[in-house]
Amino acid sequence: MTSSVPQAPALLSRAGLRDVARRAGVSTATVSRVLNGSAAVRDDKRRAVQRACDELGYVLNAAARTLSSRRSMTIGAVVPTLATETFSRPLAAFQQTVHKAGYTLLVASFGFDEQVELKEVQTLLEHGVDALMVVGRTHDPKMWQLIERKRIPCVQAWTQDQERPSVGFDNVAVSRRMVEHLLDLGHRRFAMLVNEPHFNDRVGDRVIGTRARLAEAGLEIPAHWFMETTLSLEHGIAAMQHLMRGPERPSAVICANDLLAFGALLAARTLGVRVPEDVSVVGFNDFDYARHLSPPLTTTRVELEEIGANAGAYLLEALAGKPPKGPIEVTTELVVRGSSGPAPGFYG
Repeated sequence: MTSSVPQAPALLSRAGLRDVARRAGVSTATVSRVLNGSAAVRDDKRRAVQRACDELGYVLNAAARTLSSRRSMTIGAVVPTLATETFSRPLAAFQQTVHKAGYTLLVASFGFDEQVELKEVQTLLEHGVDALMVVGRTHDPKMWQLIERKRIPCVQAWTQDQERPSVGFDNVAVSRRMVEHLLDLGHRRFAMLVNEPHFNDRVGDRVIGTRARLAEAGLEIPAHWFMETTLSLEHGIAAMQHLMRGPERPSAVICANDLLAFGALLAARTLGVRVPEDVSVVGFNDFDYARHLSPPLTTTRVELEEIGANAGAYLLEALAGKPPKGPIEVTTELVVRGSSGPAPGFYG
């Protein structure tokens, strides 16, 4: 008596390009065009190839494609955090832009830690990204050495830089503009809430712009009214509570981010401090919720989607061999709402 052992089905993942072509009834060249996103394929043939891939469990071998094209068709982005609109909205626009050109976006965050950023950049480079977006001008010099060794395009976002490609705005100038608004309202006692100013050139520039414009008016921020904290709603609340419980109060609180300003407004309400009658509070970024706060938040609007879209377009042009551009400036606007008003006792 003989017995037969059932044969295991062939692993679907072993299907090759020729298997897909045979199943779809097309040439291997047509299969390649479909898998690489070429528009020069009839719809019926495209559907046949896609159906054959599904039936055979065929997945394009990315490593093989990289060897043949010298491109991985991936672009990397390294940002401080994904927890706020500051970076999530531009990243969405960035992804849409590069996706249209057939690229996949790989994202890493580093929590405002320079050494973590360096490690994440190194990891993305080891994965063979074709281009890279980073945030700001301040980075470990080793990061640039790694990028230059790979000879891939890189753009700095959310900032302006004359030495390297950048997409952003002048944080010094927009902060001066906010201070001028408050000075015009009669404010002379200023406090500032900032997040991670040491490894964050964007916030650092806002501090520079604020201090410079105040100095021109013969004013300064007292050391005990300059609050460095972590970027979160809770830390904004805690910092504002500290300011308002002191023996003297500022008449205006400049926040380096709308999230800190939101916390400041919540703390003021809890303490019975009226905004803007007792103290004005201003933010930065004009997040979606800023206009809906009570009172609505005076802030600097940044067209965040412009940052992502322009950064993506720059990298695509660089990958196409076009010459590098100078700094690309995005739109900003001072948006005056109900959280800023005349200083107490000021009648203009």
